[in-house]
Amino acid sequence: MPSITEAELTRAIERTLVSRGKIPEPEARPVARMVLGYFGADDSVLDNKLSSEDRDRFYQLEEEGLLTSEEEDATVSRGKTWRIHYWLLKKARIRDVGQTGDAPPKDDAESVYRSIGEAAWQRRADAPPPPGA
Repeated sequence: MPSITEAELTRAIERTLVSRGKIPEPEARPVARMVLGYFGADDSVLDNKLSSEDRDRFYQLEEEGLLTSEEEDATVSRGKTWRIHYWLLKKARIRDVGQTGDAPPKDDAESVYRSIGEAAWQRRADAPPPPGA
């Protein structure tokens, strides 16, 4: 599958992390650049190459389904086993999210509260008590 472009990843970040309020919109492009800076032309990157701050951002992107992490065991000298953690771009998901015109659905509770008119939220001292009170 062809490489992910900065524009594709930026759009996917805008439609996931930004639309859910997890990062401000001006951070979308710098985050995309940071991620692609680690991956380069590869499809995977070793976890131990990440700074702790960048790793936190990778975990956020994993929660949104844009990245995934895997691990494998490797036998090294004297029979020792090392566990190697690495990250993978989920190219199909990034492209799917970046190409769809709709932002991900918002929290259902939020939409219910927003659908209630402003008048319903006003309390009046002269209002009759609610039924059964």
